[in-house]
Amino acid sequence: MTPSKHISVSSTRLLRQVAVAAAAALSAVPSLAATSSYLQDLLAATPVGGWVRANTTSFSSAWVTDPSLKPGAADAMIYSPGAVVTAWSSMAWDSTRGNLLLWGGGHASHSGNEMYVWDGSTGAWGRGSLPSKLEIIYDWNQPTPIPYLVVDSKAPQASHTYESNLYLPVSGKFITFGAVAYNDAKNFKARDANGNIVLAGPWLWDPTKADANKVGGSTGSGWNPNTLGGDMWTNRAGMSDWVGPNAPPSFDFNFINNTSAYRTENGRDSVYITANGGGGWPNLFRYTVGDLANGGRDTWELVGSSSFAAYTFQSSGTIDDANNLYVQTTTPSNNGFDLHVWDITGSGAGNRDKGIRLVMENGEDFVINLKHGIDYSSSDGSLYMWGGDQGRVFRTHATYNPDGTLATTWTVEELGNASATQPVGAHLYGVMGKWQYVDELGAFVALEEMNGNPSLPGDAGLWLYKVSAVPEPGTYAMLLGGLAVLGAALRRRRPLQG
Repeated sequence: MTPSKHISVSSTRLLRQVAVAAAAALSAVPSLAATSSYLQDLLAATPVGGWVRANTTSFSSAWVTDPSLKPGAADAMIYSPGAVVTAWSSMAWDSTRGNLLLWGGGHASHSGNEMYVWDGSTGAWGRGSLPSKLEIIYDWNQPTPIPYLVVDSKAPQASHTYESNLYLPVSGKFITFGAVAYNDAKNFKARDANGNIVLAGPWLWDPTKADANKVGGSTGSGWNPNTLGGDMWTNRAGMSDWVGPNAPPSFDFNFINNTSAYRTENGRDSVYITANGGGGWPNLFRYTVGDLANGGRDTWELVGSSSFAAYTFQSSGTIDDANNLYVQTTTPSNNGFDLHVWDITGSGAGNRDKGIRLVMENGEDFVINLKHGIDYSSSDGSLYMWGGDQGRVFRTHATYNPDGTLATTWTVEELGNASATQPVGAHLYGVMGKWQYVDELGAFVALEEMNGNPSLPGDAGLWLYKVSAVPEPGTYAMLLGGLAVLGAALRRRRPLQG
């Protein structure tokens, strides 16, 4: 297959894209130290539009093998770490260290809440913590006692995450909102100071405390009571503004089938996250993390609501920074729409999304499917989609009408594979949050399904898809002058209506 041609864009949009790309490049300067020589060498030998495998060990090599440190069938638990990849999951790119963080499991798939860390300097999979022990809860709503609550309530239960795992570079923490906790099928829970079971989360995990031989919570909370604790997790439930007109309707809001995306706003970590507003229709929220060092509170804001009946099960979302849009994939064949799009400069229930239909360059429909992950690339201001279908990658971009309003039909281009290798992919429940663009790499990071290709080294293969060459550090200074000239174009905001 041959590399694809460039998408043509208007001069105005091109100026805006160049400005956004320059700004992203400048913001990535502190993170260049985290771009290891190992990854740089891999990408240097990979053509633009090509794939390269980055993991040197298997994901399963990081699993707990000592039976005294993990749950088992005798404990009425399911210990199946492969589900951290397979069961409705996402990953986070730690831009401070250049590592990938993987956490999940949950419901009836995996009871362990251990963290996994892929080391970007060596390509090896490792573990950031040991799993916490769970206590058996006698609940009159359940026919039999069930184990699901972490014994010390200082770490979250294992959970399906859908697309809610992210890294917060300002705070230096991993965050997860969860969705379907182990044996509970609801949001996170924990015990309060009085021993009452209350709703919990979102949870933050500190990468600087990672230790493969410590449990994520307190000392004694592991399956072996002699195991030291790393006190790695922080429950933000008590520091979140969950009440008021701009917050979710209740603390027990439904994060099943969520999507999310990150960006820094006003010097703070902001997470845009969709949640089920009823019947599968999404609402979009902005979650802003407070000043952790000084006890700052987190805040919620309703950014927008859904205006049409398009279900969003097993979907994916991203922020188009060039146009201030939140873009979310839909379930196939919902009123002919493939994407939900919100203008994130608006807010409140009256800020409705817009349905977008995708077509191929030849005019044929591009039908989104449940497996497509989507993310925005600052390198060219485009949206890239990967469905786990080997190396097939698709690209589109926001399109506007002559009057400046957002068009309801966007064109999709299938990109060729410029390398001899490609991932097997084959995701059972969708890519979701396992497809992420990394500015400092100029590439997408993609995580394969478990046992995607036994003939290659290991399982859950980690791949890079190269979008562009990363400028040398000296090049960033040259971009500064361009920002001043292009600033006016960058500040122009087109209305979403139309």
